[in-house]
Amino acid sequence: MAEAVAGQLRASIIAGDLEAGARLLQEELAERLAVSRAPVREALAQLEREGLVKADRWRGSVVAPLDVPHIREVYEFRGVVERFVAETLARRDDFDVAPWRSIIEAGRAAVNGGDLNRLIELDLRFHTRLYEAVGNKVLSAVMEDQWTHTRRVMSATLKLRGYPQTAWDEHAGIIDAIVSHDSVKAGQRAADHMTAASTRMVETFARHASSEAESTGRDPRRPRPVSRGARR
Repeated sequence: MAEAVAGQLRASIIAGDLEAGARLLQEELAERLAVSRAPVREALAQLEREGLVKADRWRGSVVAPLDVPHIREVYEFRGVVERFVAETLARRDDFDVAPWRSIIEAGRAAVNGGDLNRLIELDLRFHTRLYEAVGNKVLSAVMEDQWTHTRRVMSATLKLRGYPQTAWDEHAGIIDAIVSHDSVKAGQRAADHMTAASTRMVETFARHASSEAESTGRDPRRPRPVSRGARR
């Protein structure tokens, strides 16, 4: 039961339905999910270990903030991995491009339809299949362990105005370089793709923090959540 509750809460946090800073009151969650408080308490402890929930001295359990250092760490790590993956695949003669062309086509259709959940699913599929194509089980396992945090940041990134279309153009550019067996260009485009996403997120965060500072008098250099959650 606790694992099922954790799964529902994890999905809501990743999708952004439960925003950074949102209070997670055991009584309310138990009532909403039609369970007792015990599995909710266990689920919150599990999510705290995963880094999605934090214990606040005054507010109790809250959704962990999505801040600039975390965003940079996620994308710096992915940048190294994505470069390696693209360079490796570009050196191969057996890369079948058809599945990625289909994913890119579906991704662009999802952009036009404004379907965020579909965009996240397809973005994950695009990158996951590249990892699988490399055939390195350690790489796939490491990236799978990171998908919870990666997906959360990805969800926030794909909500940025204008970025989803740009992201799929960048995906197409990476695949074109791989198919052309240009490992240098493929690696650079993959790394640039991560840098672009990180830069957009950090700039958005900075604007949010600056705007909030003007209204509250807070120092905008102090890390803050991307968005402030209301009580749920």
